Amino acid sequence: MSEKIIRFGIIGAGSIGSLFGGALADIQPSESSIKMDFFGRKAHIDAINKSGLKFEKDQKVRIIQNISGYEGSKNYLEQRGSSSVGFNFLFLCTKTYDIESAMVEYKPLIEKTNYLVVLQNGIGNEDIIKEYCEKEKILRIVTSNGALLKEPGHVIHTGSGFTKVGLFFKKVMKNNQGKLKQIDADLAILKNLLDFAGFKTTIVEDIGSECWQKVFVNVGINPFGALTGLKNGELLEVEGLRELMGEAVKEAIRVAEKKEIDLPQTDMIAVMYDVARKTAKNKNSMLQDVLKGKRTEIDFINGRIVKYAQELGLKVSINRSLTVLVKGLEYKNR
Repeated sequence: MSEKIIRFGIIGAGSIGSLFGGALADIQPSESSIKMDFFGRKAHIDAINKSGLKFEKDQKVRIIQNISGYEGSKNYLEQRGSSSVGFNFLFLCTKTYDIESAMVEYKPLIEKTNYLVVLQNGIGNEDIIKEYCEKEKILRIVTSNGALLKEPGHVIHTGSGFTKVGLFFKKVMKNNQGKLKQIDADLAILKNLLDFAGFKTTIVEDIGSECWQKVFVNVGINPFGALTGLKNGELLEVEGLRELMGEAVKEAIRVAEKKEIDLPQTDMIAVMYDVARKTAKNKNSMLQDVLKGKRTEIDFINGRIVKYAQELGLKVSINRSLTVLVKGLEYKNR
């Protein structure tokens, strides 16, 4: 990639999209410059276009002006017209249940984009995305950084953590070494920019495995918080609940092993408990969605474990119960 200008786009510029997009927009690498476009809800986009993005970290706020906002691809193409050019990295940060509609809406932009960077929760996302985008363009980011959209135009970095990036379908491209060499070079550029933006980033060979490892944590925490209203740390204090959280993760691990996912020799149940302890005061994202009366991402977390288990002939009764109960909450809130 030899452009002097590196073009980023953020589809679904909510909390996590605004966090990464804002931080990237705020850097100016020595050998190139950043052009950042946000695609999101009208109130958020209007606030950014009028006054810039308020970016808060450690109770310090800075205003990031290097962002242009659009309500969608149609709005973008109407304003930019024939002068619109492709993105180097177009981030997909929508809720998982909006993947297909986003892929359809942003198809004209994705076609002119070098890489689609999936920054979302869940597993199985790429099963949908690959139907609309070439596999060699699909990158995936897994992160433990936290973000909160306090109000339109104001994002808060609520917690730092790891960030990992990789080419999702790398294994199926093993015979195309020339293309892989170019992708590796572009991944190195993205990694360096994320580092400059404040996200300590690692390039990994098997990003799919990393997605599963993160979903094990989500499987054991998110639905339990959503159903009980308890913060992460409080979940560990209730008799029997801690054990049930571990059993849900155990079921998910059995599914991953049956699918021959390459997992590290790590006690993932212990990791899940550790994350709950370290984020003890947090209301997880699924609980936040329930409290706001919004749809959750249960289908791509516990629900995806249920789907894969059915295909494999496995029983995952705890994950099935959790999925149905959260769906019940969604129905009540509709």
